[in-house]
Amino acid sequence: MAEAAQVASQPPAQQVSRGQNSVMASTLISAHGLEHLYGRAFQAVIPSIYVDLGLVNYQAGLMDAVRSISSGITSMASGFFTDIFLHRRAAILGISMAMVGLGYLLVAISPVYLVLLLALLLPAAGAALWHPPALGLLAHRFPRHRGLMVSLHRSTGNVGDAIAPVVATALLGVVSWRWVLGGGTPMVLILALLIPVVLHYTGALTMHRDGHLRDIRSQFRSLQEAFKGGRAVGILPIFAVSALHGMGDRAFLWIVPLYLVQDLGKSYLVMGIHVALLQAGAIVAGPVLGALSDRIGRKPIIVAVLVLAAALPVAMVLSNGGIGFTIAVALFGLFAFSVNSLSQAAAIDMASGRGLEGTFIGLMWGVNAFFGAATAIGSGFLADAYGRETAFFLAAGFFGIAFLVSLFMPYTGMPRQQGRTA
Repeated sequence: MAEAAQVASQPPAQQVSRGQNSVMASTLISAHGLEHLYGRAFQAVIPSIYVDLGLVNYQAGLMDAVRSISSGITSMASGFFTDIFLHRRAAILGISMAMVGLGYLLVAISPVYLVLLLALLLPAAGAALWHPPALGLLAHRFPRHRGLMVSLHRSTGNVGDAIAPVVATALLGVVSWRWVLGGGTPMVLILALLIPVVLHYTGALTMHRDGHLRDIRSQFRSLQEAFKGGRAVGILPIFAVSALHGMGDRAFLWIVPLYLVQDLGKSYLVMGIHVALLQAGAIVAGPVLGALSDRIGRKPIIVAVLVLAAALPVAMVLSNGGIGFTIAVALFGLFAFSVNSLSQAAAIDMASGRGLEGTFIGLMWGVNAFFGAATAIGSGFLADAYGRETAFFLAAGFFGIAFLVSLFMPYTGMPRQQGRTA
Protein backbone atom coordinates (compact mmCIF):
# COMPACT_ATOMS: atom_id res chain seq x y z
CA MET A 1 0.00 0.00 0.00
CA ALA A 2 2.79 2.39 0.89
CA GLU A 3 4.51 1.63 -2.40
CA ALA A 4 1.25 2.18 -4.30
CA ALA A 5 0.81 5.53 -2.62
CA GLN A 6 4.35 6.49 -3.55
CA VAL A 7 3.80 5.47 -7.16
CA ALA A 8 0.64 7.52 -7.30
CA SER A 9 2.44 10.57 -5.99
CA GLN A 10 4.92 10.54 -8.87
CA PRO A 11 3.86 12.17 -12.15
CA PRO A 12 4.33 9.74 -15.05
CA ALA A 13 6.73 10.81 -17.76
CA GLN A 14 3.99 11.03 -20.38
CA GLN A 15 2.18 13.76 -18.35
CA VAL A 16 5.14 16.10 -18.76
CA SER A 17 4.34 18.84 -21.26
CA ARG A 18 5.97 19.12 -24.65
CA GLY A 19 7.42 22.48 -23.59
CA GLN A 20 9.08 20.92 -20.54
CA ASN A 21 10.53 18.19 -22.74
CA SER A 22 11.93 20.81 -25.11
CA VAL A 23 13.49 22.82 -22.29
CA MET A 24 15.03 19.71 -20.76
CA ALA A 25 16.44 18.53 -24.09
CA SER A 26 17.83 21.92 -25.09
CA THR A 27 19.44 22.37 -21.65
CA LEU A 28 21.16 19.00 -21.67
CA ILE A 29 22.20 19.17 -25.30
CA SER A 30 23.58 22.73 -25.20
CA ALA A 31 25.39 22.27 -21.87
CA HIS A 32 27.09 19.21 -23.32
CA GLY A 33 28.65 21.47 -25.95
CA LEU A 34 30.27 23.62 -23.28
CA GLU A 35 31.67 20.58 -21.51
CA HIS A 36 33.29 19.46 -24.76
CA LEU A 37 34.60 22.97 -25.37
CA TYR A 38 36.85 22.56 -22.36
CA GLY A 39 37.89 19.00 -23.11
CA ARG A 40 38.91 19.72 -26.68
CA ALA A 41 40.69 22.93 -25.68
CA PHE A 42 42.98 20.75 -23.59
CA GLN A 43 43.80 18.62 -26.62
CA ALA A 44 44.65 21.75 -28.61
CA VAL A 45 47.11 23.01 -25.97
CA ILE A 46 48.96 19.69 -25.68
CA PRO A 47 51.82 20.90 -27.94
CA SER A 48 52.28 23.95 -25.68
CA ILE A 49 52.30 21.77 -22.56
CA TYR A 50 54.66 19.37 -24.36
CA VAL A 51 57.20 22.16 -24.94
CA ASP A 52 56.65 24.03 -21.67
CA LEU A 53 57.15 20.97 -19.47
CA GLY A 54 59.75 19.27 -21.70
CA LEU A 55 57.75 16.08 -22.33
CA VAL A 56 58.24 13.14 -24.68
CA ASN A 57 55.52 11.30 -26.64
CA TYR A 58 54.65 8.66 -24.07
CA GLN A 59 54.19 11.37 -21.40
CA ALA A 60 51.76 13.18 -23.69
CA GLY A 61 49.96 9.87 -24.22
CA LEU A 62 49.92 9.29 -20.46
CA MET A 63 47.96 12.53 -19.99
CA ASP A 64 45.28 11.16 -22.30
CA ALA A 65 45.44 7.80 -20.53
CA VAL A 66 44.91 9.38 -17.09
CA ARG A 67 41.87 11.21 -18.38
CA SER A 68 40.59 7.97 -19.88
CA ILE A 69 41.05 5.90 -16.70
CA SER A 70 39.36 8.52 -14.55
CA SER A 71 36.54 8.72 -17.06
CA GLY A 72 36.11 4.94 -17.11
CA ILE A 73 35.91 4.46 -13.35
CA THR A 74 33.46 7.33 -12.99
CA SER A 75 31.30 6.19 -15.90
CA MET A 76 30.81 2.67 -14.61
CA ALA A 77 29.95 3.76 -11.09
CA SER A 78 27.79 6.75 -12.03
CA GLY A 79 25.79 4.86 -14.65
CA PHE A 80 24.82 2.16 -12.16
CA PHE A 81 23.85 4.51 -9.34
CA THR A 82 22.14 7.03 -11.62
CA ASP A 83 19.58 4.35 -12.51
CA ILE A 84 18.96 3.79 -8.80
CA PHE A 85 18.71 7.43 -7.71
CA LEU A 86 16.67 8.80 -10.57
CA HIS A 87 15.47 11.78 -8.54
CA ARG A 88 19.09 12.97 -8.11
CA ARG A 89 19.95 13.17 -11.80
CA ALA A 90 19.65 16.96 -12.00
CA ALA A 91 22.00 17.40 -9.03
CA ILE A 92 24.45 14.90 -10.53
CA LEU A 93 24.53 16.92 -13.76
CA GLY A 94 25.24 20.13 -11.85
CA ILE A 95 28.07 18.46 -9.92
CA SER A 96 29.45 17.10 -13.18
CA MET A 97 29.73 20.56 -14.71
CA ALA A 98 31.31 22.00 -11.54
CA MET A 99 33.96 19.25 -11.55
CA VAL A 100 34.88 20.11 -15.15
CA GLY A 101 35.34 23.81 -14.38
CA LEU A 102 37.27 23.34 -11.15
CA GLY A 103 39.30 20.48 -12.59
CA TYR A 104 40.74 22.43 -15.50
CA LEU A 105 41.46 25.32 -13.16
CA LEU A 106 43.61 22.93 -11.09
CA VAL A 107 45.29 21.73 -14.28
CA ALA A 108 46.02 25.35 -15.22
CA ILE A 109 47.77 26.12 -11.94
CA SER A 110 49.69 22.82 -11.74
CA PRO A 111 53.41 23.65 -11.25
CA VAL A 112 54.87 20.34 -12.50
CA TYR A 113 53.92 17.39 -14.72
CA LEU A 114 53.04 14.97 -11.89
CA VAL A 115 50.65 17.45 -10.27
CA LEU A 116 49.08 18.11 -13.67
CA LEU A 117 48.46 14.37 -14.13
CA LEU A 118 46.70 14.18 -10.76
CA ALA A 119 44.67 17.31 -11.51
CA LEU A 120 43.45 15.79 -14.80
CA LEU A 121 41.56 13.14 -12.82
CA LEU A 122 38.91 15.66 -11.72
CA PRO A 123 37.71 17.17 -15.04
CA ALA A 124 37.82 13.77 -16.72
CA ALA A 125 35.61 12.35 -13.96
CA GLY A 126 33.27 15.33 -14.25
CA ALA A 127 32.88 14.88 -18.00
CA ALA A 128 32.19 11.15 -17.56
CA LEU A 129 29.65 11.83 -14.83
CA TRP A 130 27.56 13.80 -17.32
CA HIS A 131 26.69 11.14 -19.87
CA PRO A 132 24.71 8.43 -18.00
CA PRO A 133 22.11 10.79 -16.44
CA ALA A 134 21.90 13.06 -19.50
CA LEU A 135 21.50 10.29 -22.05
CA GLY A 136 19.20 8.36 -19.71
CA LEU A 137 16.87 11.37 -19.44
CA LEU A 138 16.85 11.96 -23.19
CA ALA A 139 16.26 8.28 -23.99
CA HIS A 140 13.38 8.03 -21.52
CA ARG A 141 11.65 11.22 -22.62
CA PHE A 142 12.07 10.53 -26.35
CA PRO A 143 11.81 6.73 -26.75
CA ARG A 144 10.90 6.80 -30.45
CA HIS A 145 13.68 9.22 -31.40
CA ARG A 146 16.60 7.89 -29.41
CA GLY A 147 19.01 7.86 -32.31
CA LEU A 148 18.22 11.48 -33.14
CA MET A 149 18.37 12.77 -29.56
CA VAL A 150 21.59 10.92 -28.68
CA SER A 151 23.12 12.19 -31.93
CA LEU A 152 21.99 15.77 -31.24
CA HIS A 153 23.58 15.48 -27.81
CA ARG A 154 26.78 14.31 -29.46
CA SER A 155 26.45 16.99 -32.16
CA THR A 156 26.66 19.86 -29.70
CA GLY A 157 29.67 18.10 -28.25
CA ASN A 158 31.10 18.29 -31.77
CA VAL A 159 30.28 22.01 -31.86
CA GLY A 160 32.37 22.49 -28.73
CA ASP A 161 35.06 20.22 -30.14
CA ALA A 162 35.19 22.23 -33.38
CA ILE A 163 35.23 25.69 -31.78
CA ALA A 164 37.68 24.90 -28.99
CA PRO A 165 40.89 24.26 -30.94
CA VAL A 166 40.48 27.36 -33.10
CA VAL A 167 39.74 29.59 -30.10
CA ALA A 168 42.42 27.95 -27.94
CA THR A 169 45.18 28.21 -30.53
CA ALA A 170 44.22 31.81 -31.29
CA LEU A 171 44.43 32.62 -27.57
CA LEU A 172 47.83 30.95 -27.35
CA GLY A 173 49.17 33.86 -29.37
CA VAL A 174 48.13 36.20 -26.55
CA VAL A 175 48.15 34.22 -23.30
CA SER A 176 49.69 31.00 -22.00
CA TRP A 177 48.00 27.60 -22.07
CA ARG A 178 47.31 27.99 -18.35
CA TRP A 179 45.00 30.94 -18.96
CA VAL A 180 43.30 29.11 -21.82
CA LEU A 181 42.34 26.24 -19.49
CA GLY A 182 41.52 28.23 -16.35
CA GLY A 183 39.90 31.35 -17.75
CA GLY A 184 36.42 29.91 -18.28
CA THR A 185 35.93 28.42 -14.83
CA PRO A 186 33.58 31.16 -13.49
CA MET A 187 31.20 30.69 -16.43
CA VAL A 188 31.18 26.90 -15.98
CA LEU A 189 30.43 27.19 -12.25
CA ILE A 190 27.48 29.51 -12.93
CA LEU A 191 26.12 26.96 -15.40
CA ALA A 192 26.60 24.21 -12.81
CA LEU A 193 24.26 26.10 -10.46
CA LEU A 194 21.66 26.80 -13.16
CA ILE A 195 21.31 23.26 -14.54
CA PRO A 196 19.53 21.70 -11.50
CA VAL A 197 17.16 24.69 -11.32
CA VAL A 198 16.16 24.38 -14.96
CA LEU A 199 15.78 20.59 -14.80
CA HIS A 200 13.59 20.94 -11.71
CA TYR A 201 11.16 22.94 -13.84
CA THR A 202 11.09 20.19 -16.48
CA GLY A 203 10.15 17.47 -13.95
CA ALA A 204 13.51 15.70 -14.07
CA LEU A 205 13.73 15.68 -10.26
CA THR A 206 10.51 13.73 -9.83
CA MET A 207 10.51 11.52 -12.92
CA HIS A 208 10.88 7.87 -11.92
CA ARG A 209 10.61 5.06 -14.36
CA ASP A 210 8.93 2.68 -11.93
CA GLY A 211 7.49 5.34 -9.65
CA HIS A 212 9.87 4.46 -6.81
CA LEU A 213 13.55 4.17 -6.07
CA ARG A 214 15.33 0.93 -6.80
CA ASP A 215 17.81 -0.63 -4.42
CA ILE A 216 21.26 -1.91 -5.32
CA ARG A 217 20.22 -5.56 -5.14
CA SER A 218 17.36 -5.16 -7.62
CA GLN A 219 19.60 -3.16 -9.93
CA PHE A 220 22.20 -5.95 -9.94
CA ARG A 221 19.41 -8.45 -10.59
CA SER A 222 18.21 -6.47 -13.62
CA LEU A 223 21.76 -6.29 -14.94
CA GLN A 224 22.23 -10.05 -14.56
CA GLU A 225 18.92 -10.71 -16.32
CA ALA A 226 19.97 -8.48 -19.20
CA PHE A 227 22.97 -10.72 -19.96
CA LYS A 228 21.27 -14.10 -19.39
CA GLY A 229 20.69 -16.65 -22.11
CA GLY A 230 21.00 -15.42 -25.65
CA ARG A 231 20.72 -11.74 -24.74
CA ALA A 232 24.48 -11.42 -24.25
CA VAL A 233 24.99 -12.49 -27.88
CA GLY A 234 23.21 -9.30 -28.91
CA ILE A 235 24.66 -6.95 -26.31
CA LEU A 236 28.35 -7.89 -26.35
CA PRO A 237 29.03 -7.06 -30.04
CA ILE A 238 27.62 -3.57 -29.44
CA PHE A 239 29.97 -3.05 -26.50
CA ALA A 240 32.89 -4.54 -28.45
CA VAL A 241 32.35 -2.26 -31.46
CA SER A 242 32.16 0.77 -29.20
CA ALA A 243 35.34 -0.25 -27.34
CA LEU A 244 37.32 -0.98 -30.50
CA HIS A 245 36.24 2.26 -32.11
CA GLY A 246 37.22 4.11 -28.93
CA MET A 247 40.63 2.41 -29.00
CA GLY A 248 41.09 3.61 -32.56
CA ASP A 249 40.25 7.16 -31.52
CA ARG A 250 42.59 7.03 -28.53
CA ALA A 251 45.41 5.63 -30.64
CA PHE A 252 45.84 8.70 -32.83
CA LEU A 253 43.54 11.66 -32.09
CA TRP A 254 45.75 12.96 -29.28
CA ILE A 255 48.81 12.73 -31.52
CA VAL A 256 47.32 14.65 -34.47
CA PRO A 257 48.24 18.09 -33.01
CA LEU A 258 51.80 16.94 -32.29
CA TYR A 259 52.12 15.36 -35.74
CA LEU A 260 51.04 18.58 -37.44
CA VAL A 261 53.31 20.86 -35.41
CA GLN A 262 56.35 18.66 -34.79
CA ASP A 263 56.48 16.47 -37.93
CA LEU A 264 54.81 18.57 -40.61
CA GLY A 265 55.97 21.96 -39.33
CA LYS A 266 52.51 23.53 -39.36
CA SER A 267 51.62 26.60 -37.30
CA TYR A 268 49.49 26.40 -34.17
CA LEU A 269 46.61 28.05 -36.04
CA VAL A 270 46.76 25.51 -38.89
CA MET A 271 46.91 22.76 -36.27
CA GLY A 272 43.87 24.22 -34.52
CA ILE A 273 41.90 24.32 -37.76
CA HIS A 274 42.65 20.67 -38.46
CA VAL A 275 41.70 19.60 -34.94
CA ALA A 276 38.45 21.52 -35.46
CA LEU A 277 37.86 19.70 -38.76
CA LEU A 278 38.06 16.41 -36.86
CA GLN A 279 34.74 17.40 -35.28
CA ALA A 280 33.06 19.98 -37.51
CA GLY A 281 31.36 17.72 -40.05
CA ALA A 282 29.67 15.63 -37.37
CA ILE A 283 27.72 18.67 -36.18
CA VAL A 284 25.36 18.17 -39.11
CA ALA A 285 26.08 14.61 -40.19
CA GLY A 286 25.62 13.15 -36.70
CA PRO A 287 21.94 14.09 -36.23
CA VAL A 288 21.18 13.16 -39.85
CA LEU A 289 22.66 9.69 -39.39
CA GLY A 290 20.98 9.39 -35.99
CA ALA A 291 17.55 10.19 -37.46
CA LEU A 292 18.23 7.78 -40.31
CA SER A 293 19.10 5.06 -37.79
CA ASP A 294 15.67 5.54 -36.20
CA ARG A 295 14.23 4.52 -39.57
CA ILE A 296 16.53 1.83 -40.93
CA GLY A 297 18.35 0.70 -37.77
CA ARG A 298 21.74 1.36 -36.19
CA LYS A 299 23.73 -1.54 -37.67
CA PRO A 300 23.83 -0.64 -41.40
CA ILE A 301 25.12 2.86 -40.68
CA ILE A 302 27.73 1.70 -38.16
CA VAL A 303 29.06 -0.93 -40.59
CA ALA A 304 29.39 1.61 -43.43
CA VAL A 305 31.02 4.28 -41.26
CA LEU A 306 33.62 1.86 -39.89
CA VAL A 307 34.81 1.06 -43.41
CA LEU A 308 35.60 4.76 -43.90
CA ALA A 309 37.12 5.06 -40.44
CA ALA A 310 39.59 2.27 -41.21
CA ALA A 311 40.74 3.89 -44.46
CA LEU A 312 41.05 7.54 -43.47
CA PRO A 313 43.96 7.44 -40.93
CA VAL A 314 46.05 5.63 -43.57
CA ALA A 315 45.08 8.29 -46.12
CA MET A 316 46.23 11.00 -43.69
CA VAL A 317 49.74 9.53 -43.47
CA LEU A 318 50.06 8.81 -47.19
CA SER A 319 49.10 12.40 -48.05
CA ASN A 320 52.39 13.72 -46.55
CA GLY A 321 50.64 16.76 -45.12
CA GLY A 322 49.18 17.99 -48.41
CA ILE A 323 45.59 18.82 -49.28
CA GLY A 324 44.80 15.10 -49.03
CA PHE A 325 45.56 15.26 -45.32
CA THR A 326 43.02 18.04 -44.82
CA ILE A 327 40.39 16.20 -46.87
CA ALA A 328 40.94 12.95 -44.94
CA VAL A 329 40.70 14.80 -41.62
CA ALA A 330 37.46 16.51 -42.71
CA LEU A 331 35.92 13.23 -43.87
CA PHE A 332 36.88 11.53 -40.62
CA GLY A 333 35.17 14.32 -38.70
CA LEU A 334 32.11 14.09 -40.92
CA PHE A 335 31.33 10.43 -40.27
CA ALA A 336 33.56 8.61 -37.81
CA PHE A 337 32.22 10.01 -34.54
CA SER A 338 28.70 8.85 -35.43
CA VAL A 339 29.73 5.36 -34.27
CA ASN A 340 29.83 6.64 -30.68
CA SER A 341 26.28 7.96 -30.77
CA LEU A 342 24.79 5.06 -32.68
CA SER A 343 26.42 2.38 -30.51
CA GLN A 344 25.13 4.21 -27.42
CA ALA A 345 21.64 4.34 -28.93
CA ALA A 346 21.88 0.62 -29.75
CA ALA A 347 22.87 -0.14 -26.15
CA ILE A 348 19.93 1.90 -24.86
CA ASP A 349 17.65 -0.02 -27.24
CA MET A 350 18.81 -3.24 -25.61
CA ALA A 351 18.37 -1.79 -22.11
CA SER A 352 14.91 -0.37 -22.71
CA GLY A 353 12.28 -1.54 -20.25
CA ARG A 354 14.87 -2.86 -17.78
CA GLY A 355 15.79 0.39 -16.05
CA LEU A 356 19.38 0.06 -17.23
CA GLU A 357 19.84 2.98 -19.62
CA GLY A 358 22.37 4.79 -17.42
CA THR A 359 24.02 1.54 -16.37
CA PHE A 360 24.60 0.44 -19.97
CA ILE A 361 25.94 3.86 -20.97
CA GLY A 362 28.25 3.86 -17.93
CA LEU A 363 29.50 0.36 -18.70
CA MET A 364 30.09 1.26 -22.32
CA TRP A 365 32.02 4.43 -21.47
CA GLY A 366 33.94 2.60 -18.77
CA VAL A 367 35.04 -0.25 -21.01
CA ASN A 368 35.98 2.24 -23.73
CA ALA A 369 37.98 4.32 -21.28
CA PHE A 370 40.03 1.46 -19.83
CA PHE A 371 40.93 -0.02 -23.21
CA GLY A 372 41.45 3.49 -24.59
CA ALA A 373 43.89 4.38 -21.81
CA ALA A 374 46.08 1.39 -22.60
CA THR A 375 45.91 2.24 -26.28
CA ALA A 376 46.94 5.87 -25.73
CA ILE A 377 49.99 4.80 -23.72
CA GLY A 378 50.88 2.08 -26.22
CA SER A 379 50.62 4.38 -29.20
CA GLY A 380 52.83 6.89 -27.38
CA PHE A 381 55.58 4.30 -26.90
CA LEU A 382 55.23 3.22 -30.55
CA ALA A 383 55.50 6.84 -31.64
CA ASP A 384 58.70 7.29 -29.62
CA ALA A 385 60.18 4.10 -31.05
CA TYR A 386 59.06 4.16 -34.68
CA GLY A 387 57.63 7.61 -35.40
CA ARG A 388 54.24 9.23 -34.96
CA GLU A 389 52.91 7.75 -38.21
CA THR A 390 52.58 4.37 -36.46
CA ALA A 391 49.73 5.74 -34.35
CA PHE A 392 47.66 6.32 -37.50
CA PHE A 393 48.19 2.76 -38.73
CA LEU A 394 47.36 1.40 -35.26
CA ALA A 395 44.09 3.34 -35.31
CA ALA A 396 43.21 1.98 -38.75
CA GLY A 397 43.76 -1.54 -37.46
CA PHE A 398 41.36 -1.07 -34.55
CA PHE A 399 38.73 0.46 -36.82
CA GLY A 400 39.10 -2.50 -39.19
CA ILE A 401 38.57 -5.02 -36.38
CA ALA A 402 35.56 -3.00 -35.19
CA PHE A 403 34.09 -3.30 -38.70
CA LEU A 404 34.40 -7.09 -38.59
CA VAL A 405 32.75 -7.27 -35.16
CA SER A 406 29.96 -4.91 -36.28
CA LEU A 407 28.78 -7.55 -38.74
CA PHE A 408 27.61 -9.58 -35.71
CA MET A 409 25.61 -6.76 -34.12
CA PRO A 410 21.85 -7.19 -33.78
CA TYR A 411 19.51 -4.97 -35.74
CA THR A 412 18.12 -2.35 -33.37
CA GLY A 413 16.48 1.04 -33.75
CA MET A 414 13.87 0.28 -36.41
CA PRO A 415 10.38 1.67 -35.70
CA ARG A 416 8.90 -1.79 -35.05
CA GLN A 417 11.57 -2.43 -32.41
CA GLN A 418 11.14 1.00 -30.84
CA GLY A 419 7.47 0.30 -30.47
CA ARG A 420 8.24 -3.03 -28.82
CA THR A 421 10.99 -1.90 -26.47
CA ALA A 422 9.97 1.65 -25.58
